[in-house]
Amino acid sequence: MKQRLPEEILVARREIVRVQVERFHLFYFDFFHRSETIEMAKFFFETVYNLDGKEEWETLAFQTYDKVKNMLKEGTRESIERLMELNSITDELDIQMAKLLLAKGWVFGNEINQDEYFRLFCELDQRDLRKKQLEVVLFNLKKFYELAHKPMSAYIIKPAAMMSKLLGVYPLFKKVEQGYYATLPVNQLLFDEFYALVQEKEWNFLFQAFPSLKEES
Repeated sequence: MKQRLPEEILVARREIVRVQVERFHLFYFDFFHRSETIEMAKFFFETVYNLDGKEEWETLAFQTYDKVKNMLKEGTRESIERLMELNSITDELDIQMAKLLLAKGWVFGNEINQDEYFRLFCELDQRDLRKKQLEVVLFNLKKFYELAHKPMSAYIIKPAAMMSKLLGVYPLFKKVEQGYYATLPVNQLLFDEFYALVQEKEWNFLFQAFPSLKEES
């Protein structure tokens, strides 16, 4: 099990998450306000980054999941593992950002703005890990959409939820279930528009921070 982080890092990480979610709302404003896509935007840009229940989620991921993963359906297992990978990368980056923020003299109660966040983002300079994070995000977007729109998924989502409760890993499965219901109402055309915008804006954000990544791609 991971050691609990010092309180000041936890608080600073919460501020990092807050300003990141704020950026997502600015970048994808339209999708947060379209009735068909509100839940999808909230899932990918709020729920996945939500720190509430994070300790329980990580405890299950590190202690319990390996014991029960072979009892889960392949699609369920893959979805959980993709979220665990994204969680691990994002957590590592957010903690590093939080430590850098504290080193700059940040004190609790001060909200940083987007320009300050971008400067921290650049200064931390984890370009390779950021690239990996974005690749996993884009992969997850497509896979969650595909999962939600497979005809079989409608028949297995409830039994899978029940099984995960019986196995004691429902907090892990819950995000998969939320992703399923969030993307289910979105048609292919609208999802493709959403995906293309995320791909464009997030890669541009990385290229703006680290121009060498564009030269390598």
